[in-house]
Amino acid sequence: MSRPFAALGLALGLLLAGPAVAGPVEDATAGFEAQRAAWNRGDIEGALDLYLDTPDILWVSRAGAERGFAPFADAMRTEFADRPETMGTYSGEVLDALPLGPEHAALVLRWEITRDGTRLYGGVSTQIWQRIDSHWRIVLEHAS
Repeated sequence: MSRPFAALGLALGLLLAGPAVAGPVEDATAGFEAQRAAWNRGDIEGALDLYLDTPDILWVSRAGAERGFAPFADAMRTEFADRPETMGTYSGEVLDALPLGPEHAALVLRWEITRDGTRLYGGVSTQIWQRIDSHWRIVLEHAS
């Protein structure tokens, strides 16, 4: 088959196959990107919306393990809600991702928040994402 016909056959095959269906890893990654975008536009509520608002959410850090959305969200709102210009720039990348079934995915991230060239926060984080009522939310985060 000549090149033009091979390219046409490939293009038609892709068109007929239809759109790719996102899986849990892609959906969780899109959630991470949405969270970064919300943060970078100074939208603390939009960034918080990607966490599951429940007393059962689990936070793991060097200090130990804690449960609950409200204390974390209240601290973030106190720190940033009235001063979005202090939020800085949230950058990051997915280092690895793992589907944990049709409703869950794990993301391993390298992330950093900088302001005026100074690193405020950052490190490596593992997030467990879960689909709840057609929305993807973080249900566990471990940061180090």
